[in-house]
Amino acid sequence: MRRNHIIPANLVTGFLGVGKTTAIRDLLERRPETERWAVLVNEFGEIGVDGGLLADTGVALEEIPGGCLCCVSAQMFTVGLNRLIRHQDPDRILIEPTGLGHPAQIIRTLTEPPYDGVLDLRATLTLMDARHLRSLRHREHPTWRDQIALADILVANKLDLYTEADREALRDFVTHMPTPRPVVVETSHGRIEQEWLSHPRLDRGGALFPEARAFLQAQAQQVHGLDQHHHHAPSAVPDDWVTIDTRGDGYIGRSWWLPFDRALDYAALQQLVAGFSGERLKGLLYTDQGWRQLNRVNGDGELQELPQPSEPLRPRIEAIVSENSGEPLQGFDAALRRSERCP
Repeated sequence: MRRNHIIPANLVTGFLGVGKTTAIRDLLERRPETERWAVLVNEFGEIGVDGGLLADTGVALEEIPGGCLCCVSAQMFTVGLNRLIRHQDPDRILIEPTGLGHPAQIIRTLTEPPYDGVLDLRATLTLMDARHLRSLRHREHPTWRDQIALADILVANKLDLYTEADREALRDFVTHMPTPRPVVVETSHGRIEQEWLSHPRLDRGGALFPEARAFLQAQAQQVHGLDQHHHHAPSAVPDDWVTIDTRGDGYIGRSWWLPFDRALDYAALQQLVAGFSGERLKGLLYTDQGWRQLNRVNGDGELQELPQPSEPLRPRIEAIVSENSGEPLQGFDAALRRSERCP
């Protein structure tokens, strides 16, 4: 596995909907023309929407669907990472864990053999939305806290949507963070400056942090009980629709692969999207008005035009809801199927 050079690598992490994929796409568009970059993407669901959104960027891409990298997909993670290193020999690797993923185990994996002499893990960039500081649901979620606690650079994204109260809350939050504190930057539209990628990791004295250590210990104790942590149940369907359900960390997800040869009714789909009140809805969809992309977070986001893909692309959509939200995915599934137009 060892190459002629050590490959810089960065984690780009953050909770659901904070703009990780947008940030990575922007970075890729501005990468040096002489450098080969690669991306490893992990998603909570099974269908790889984010990978589809990055597919036309001209970089080597590996997708690891189906749970956070630290748990169910750990072996798939190393396989995908090894493939990127051996076959692409990139000048930089960006790793995007799922918004529901704990980054502690990933950092440990990347800084221990066999990767410690192959990869140079640099700054972990954690994107956050400062408006979430007003939400106890976010501030009390252990994954949200873990992601921020492991940040070397804390990127407060969506600055253009903040009020002055949001910015004051961010300043207060950072002031009370334990040392060593991350570099904190405010940005909009996922804009990450390339020099941030070369920022060194914070010296945390060889330890991660108390919550991460507790998490890793719990993972070691539950290694034989992963099905209770992340349950994957492919749904039997009578046609060429494919659905896969995912459950974990207090969330329920459903992923749909849609037929290649049929379009969805745009008006019906638009109404269905507007009525969705869950945590996350994202997709690449073919409608009777052409291709559309979707990224809806906490009731904000609608269908947007998507250029005609240059290569065949299977339509897909993924929904994530809180276990306690009461959002009926079965009803959404039925309405989505009704929006299909006959060939």
